[in-house]
Amino acid sequence: MIHLDHKNSANSRISHSYVNSIGQSLASSTNVIRRRPARSILGSFLFALYVYFFLYQGVTRSESRQEQPLQPQLDEIPSRIWQIFFGYTPLSDFAPALQTWISNNQDYSYTLMSDQGANEFARKHYADRPDILGPFLQLEFHVLRSDLLRYMILESEGGIYSDLDTVVQKSVRDWIPQEMRSKVHAVVGVEYDQLDGEPYYGMNERIQFCQWTMAASRGHPIMKKVVKKVVAALNETVERDNISIADFQPSDDEVIQVSGPVIWTHAVMEAMSEATGTEMSYLNVTGMTEARLFGDVLVLPIDGFGAGQPHSNSTRDENQGAGDFYVRHQWKGSWKHGWNG
Repeated sequence: MIHLDHKNSANSRISHSYVNSIGQSLASSTNVIRRRPARSILGSFLFALYVYFFLYQGVTRSESRQEQPLQPQLDEIPSRIWQIFFGYTPLSDFAPALQTWISNNQDYSYTLMSDQGANEFARKHYADRPDILGPFLQLEFHVLRSDLLRYMILESEGGIYSDLDTVVQKSVRDWIPQEMRSKVHAVVGVEYDQLDGEPYYGMNERIQFCQWTMAASRGHPIMKKVVKKVVAALNETVERDNISIADFQPSDDEVIQVSGPVIWTHAVMEAMSEATGTEMSYLNVTGMTEARLFGDVLVLPIDGFGAGQPHSNSTRDENQGAGDFYVRHQWKGSWKHGWNG
């Protein structure tokens, strides 16, 4: 594991006082016996109302608040960049692209995670979660392993993840508009938008978010969801096929479904639905031409992370609209069988 570090690394309580003053006037001696019981009843009634509304109801409301699940209090997205290298091709093949991440983000720490480093990371952060640690350590198929690892890294540490065959055009700090920085705790980019056309070959959803580049605060709900979803899908698949996780050799479509863009897209949509209180679908995202905030998730349009593709109104020419994209995927490490894109 290679690590570079370029930088040095109210509640307020409102209390209310309630003063209850009951004045009583004494009646004349001829009326004392007749009027005192009525006033005693009225005073008792008012006192009972006071106890109910200000004491009993106050305790009930407090208990009700405590029973409600608390929303996670998230820090800003850490200034950390993560990439993964499992050594299946020479690292020199990715050196120019890798250098863009370091050169354009000199005030960010940079970590290149190796295969051995991945196991050490998982044991450190998931020792108390054997349901996650066990399946990860058993994974042999490198694409599944890489997919799950990126989600685990951002769930545990937060920051920015990007594949080695990506070039970053601008500093990561430019991804989020200044006025939104305190509100954004995750950044995702559209990979595919069917728009009004026919489905593009190999795409499974009308909208897919790319998972070659992503950013999140530590412990963001998207990452919590996708880690659980991947492990659940992995267990379900191997149980169905009656094989071990170590022996699992998935097809391209199984990778997409179990750990790739499809399951990632579902996790993002679910998290945004919960954050906004509305049922999110492709209709909320399709045709976007500028970044939009859904809850605390900033969604970038197709050219944010997906420029250079032959679909989704992506800008193909690097010299055309070059200032409008942040990350360009070079597809050098494509895992698909017979991929020619």
